Amino acid sequence: MKKLVSRTIAERVRKALLVAICIIIPVFALIYFLQNVMMFHYARCRESREALQSMQGFREIAFTAENGKTYHGAMYINSEEKAPLVIYFGGNAEVSYRHMLVRESRDQWRYFEGFNYLFVDYEGYGANDGRPSYHNMYEQALAVFDVAASLPEVDSGRIVVMGFSLGTGSAVHLAANRPVAGLILAAPFANGYDLCNNVVPIFHGPMKLLVRQKFPSDQFAPDVTCPALIIASRSDEVIPFVSSERLSNLISGNVEFIALNDDGHNHLFDAEGVFDSVQSFLGDVRGARRDGL
Repeated sequence: MKKLVSRTIAERVRKALLVAICIIIPVFALIYFLQNVMMFHYARCRESREALQSMQGFREIAFTAENGKTYHGAMYINSEEKAPLVIYFGGNAEVSYRHMLVRESRDQWRYFEGFNYLFVDYEGYGANDGRPSYHNMYEQALAVFDVAASLPEVDSGRIVVMGFSLGTGSAVHLAANRPVAGLILAAPFANGYDLCNNVVPIFHGPMKLLVRQKFPSDQFAPDVTCPALIIASRSDEVIPFVSSERLSNLISGNVEFIALNDDGHNHLFDAEGVFDSVQSFLGDVRGARRDGL
């Protein structure tokens, strides 16, 4: 009788485990594969590209990197002479052509006075082939800097890297691996785990293995020695403020941290005084001597 009961219990446990496995594995697989859909919005915007082609000051950029990949984007020439440069890395739905038109329509180039401005799209965005990942975003960022530094219009000793949201991952990695003159981060995050946990707080311990896009900015931040301007909001619904704050504390260079209170993720640059702070930061870089003394 006892053997029969034990066998019945064992059978029930086995069935329960099978049911659990049949439920858990598909759920985990769904979580794993949906991350890229949520993180990368493959923006194209052909209309903006066509509009830029007829406007003065703008130029399409295309180059083939050492990895054999061809990257496309747009550049705004804001100075008639050799000038400092801002390299911008956008958020998950930004594409270079539309971004440039927004800057133009809102009269925002005045905040970048004396700087040329470059935005090269991620793989799968704009005119680029492929699909983005944090690995190829890092690789691309280094290639963009190397090409930009060789352009005749660019003062290679005064290149500022600027990133928003998703693009802060590329910006931090680049600033840690190339001699940039300054770093501007809007809504930055310490790593990809923080992003995923802000959606569903389950990615701890072994569950971290399910995070595909790790974006370990916290590992690169100590190697960032240039001045940095960081903008973050306590009301950001996408990027945890504590993650931005933690990242800022890891950067080795001098950091100016602007903490907003009531501004959502997509409205950080609309906050009063933010663009003025960007302009002031860039002015300091532009006025600095190339040797940093």
